[in-house]
Amino acid sequence: MHKIFCMLLMQVVCFSAFSQKFSLNGKVYNKNTKEGIDFAYVYLDSLNTTTTQNSGQYSLTNIAKGKYRLCVSVLGYEKFSQEIELNASKNFNIGLQPKSFTISPIVVTGTGTHYKIDNVPVQTEIITKQDIADISGRNVEEIISGISSSIDYTTSTMGSNIKINGLGKDYVLILLNGKRLTGGVGGYADLNRINSADIEQIEVVKGASSTLYGSDAIAGVINIITKKVKGKLSANSSSRLGAYGDFKQLNSFTFSKGKLSGKTTFNYKQKAGYQLNSMKFNNKWESNHDLPFLVHTYYKPVNKSKAYTISQFLEYEVNQKLSLNMDLSWYEKTLYFPFRAQMHNYYYNNRAISFGGQYKLKNKNFLSFNFDVNNYLYYTEYPYKYNETYITSTDVIKKTYYPGDRFKNSDVVNVISQVKGVFNINNKNKLSFGTEIRGEYLEARYRLTTPKVNAYTYSLYVQDEMKLSKKLDLVAGLRALYHDKTGFSATPKLSMMYKESKFTHRFTYSNGFKSPTLKELYYYYESNRMGMYRLYLGNEDLKAQKSHYFSISSEFKANKFKTGLNIYLNRIYDKIDYKIIPTTYDHARRGIEETKKRYNIDDARTIGADWHFSFPVFSQLLFNGSYSYVSAKNLTQDIRLNGISEHSATWKLSWTERWNKKKLNINLSGIYKSDRFYLEEDLERSYADAYQLWKLSSSLSINKWENFKIRITAGIDNLFDYVDDRPYGSHYGTLNPGRTIFVGLNVNFSK
Repeated sequence: MHKIFCMLLMQVVCFSAFSQKFSLNGKVYNKNTKEGIDFAYVYLDSLNTTTTQNSGQYSLTNIAKGKYRLCVSVLGYEKFSQEIELNASKNFNIGLQPKSFTISPIVVTGTGTHYKIDNVPVQTEIITKQDIADISGRNVEEIISGISSSIDYTTSTMGSNIKINGLGKDYVLILLNGKRLTGGVGGYADLNRINSADIEQIEVVKGASSTLYGSDAIAGVINIITKKVKGKLSANSSSRLGAYGDFKQLNSFTFSKGKLSGKTTFNYKQKAGYQLNSMKFNNKWESNHDLPFLVHTYYKPVNKSKAYTISQFLEYEVNQKLSLNMDLSWYEKTLYFPFRAQMHNYYYNNRAISFGGQYKLKNKNFLSFNFDVNNYLYYTEYPYKYNETYITSTDVIKKTYYPGDRFKNSDVVNVISQVKGVFNINNKNKLSFGTEIRGEYLEARYRLTTPKVNAYTYSLYVQDEMKLSKKLDLVAGLRALYHDKTGFSATPKLSMMYKESKFTHRFTYSNGFKSPTLKELYYYYESNRMGMYRLYLGNEDLKAQKSHYFSISSEFKANKFKTGLNIYLNRIYDKIDYKIIPTTYDHARRGIEETKKRYNIDDARTIGADWHFSFPVFSQLLFNGSYSYVSAKNLTQDIRLNGISEHSATWKLSWTERWNKKKLNINLSGIYKSDRFYLEEDLERSYADAYQLWKLSSSLSINKWENFKIRITAGIDNLFDYVDDRPYGSHYGTLNPGRTIFVGLNVNFSK
């Protein structure tokens, strides 16, 4: 009996021991940043599973004693697998190594359809929102040229002259969310309407792109893509404050509820302006050397300005196939001049409305349409009493303006209607076609041969994207258009991409097209420039400017190292320029000393190479840069094209450290531009000096709250305090005022 009792007791003890259950708890975290990883899949031999929550915490319970294989997997990280022996409850933290790849961004500008950047047949350069944050630039132009060496810009009171590979504003098409950005003075782009804090990415397609985008796309296309609606609700406030009253503010609000979503933005910018030199050249010195060569001036190369933009975007999903959208914007800018320099200011106003939609078909096919109206107004504003004189082809008009009065210099209206279809014929063939009607209207009293003029363009285009083999892609397209002043034109394009292992090779041949502007056709303006009273005339018999573009490029990518070289030739025909013609007897009696008229008189070409690279020095330090060489030449006059640097370079060293839901980023970046050539109206030759600028910028991102993100930025612009301080009126290499400090704050709420 005693033995039986002992055996029963031993069975109870053993059963109790073997039936005991344990738990396994811990944290799954990023090995590099030590931050917890949510939504990771944790399991033991596929029997006991859970997912991480609350900053990477996990818990597996009710586990019997024994040996198991513990596994963890989550997107973007290497899989974890390890044998463990469990004989008691324990805490076990798991560090995951991020995978050594980055998600390839999606681009659309090169073909008008969506591709990953590494797979797009048409060479496309992308500037990401991280690049934009790293540069922390004053404006969009500074950011683009600070990242891509093939892009340059100069500024004036009229706006920005953006250049790509040696060709300026007349040949560069700027898009905003895929739509032509119209409005500006004299062809200059007015990018004050865009705040860099609202940009998702910028796509740059170099070379003639008129097949897809029509007129002006001879040097290339810059597509600025703003941030979209994400989540149910979000609010963002972004500020940047620098020296000389340089301040910009962006407030945005987005929502999505049911079938309706929307985005409201308020963008404000201001600057106080500054002088680089208080002296200017004395125009009277040429005729009397007893006078001083330099005299005092109150003019500034950068003037005080204030601008704001209010925009509203709405999208409504009618059903699973049809969606409609509407975009409204209102922009105002005032450019202030010193009282002792001139007694009036400039005022700009842009109103835009866009309506569009998309209808989804089977097999990811779709039809889309857009109707855009843009009205850009340019005024002279009079804060003081002022007597003004206007000269027309038939009369001399004198007017007196009083404080608060405005005179409308120009009123430009652009109306664009587009319809587009994209069809996947099969898995190796995608066909796009579209039609566009564009109307341009210009009213400019005292600046044209007739107060109101207009022009219309009608076009059709088709593009076929073909995957000929696993390694070879081909894109072929053609646009046929009719301009009611210059007639019929056709612009073909052919692009090829061949991928072999870690190399990608691309080739492009395309035609570019630019119709004459309304001012080039109908201009009439008298002005005293460079010490001579001149008459400037348009020409109603102008032809369209055209180009032939060739490029070949190769790109190598291995792990995180990437480099590429692009060689190109852009040949331009029938370039429009002024030609001196005899002054009529009546004009001479009115004091006209020289008459210039627009003609298709010049041929030009740009030939050059772009090289870029990017590689990690180590896991936290990234070094990238680019170099561009361009020979831009007016073949008719056998001289360099105005305002072009032959050599350009950019570089950026970026260091990042992450810990406890915080990220510190420090960047050392710089640009170099060689000298620029200018041929003056009096045929004198001058140069803008070469220069280089360095910038140190930093940002601290804090993501410790569930719905809030904060980013604090600070930096030093122009570290070595370079200033081009030649007398006012010179061609400046840069208008940078010298070493300055800037700070910024971005607060984002989303749920």
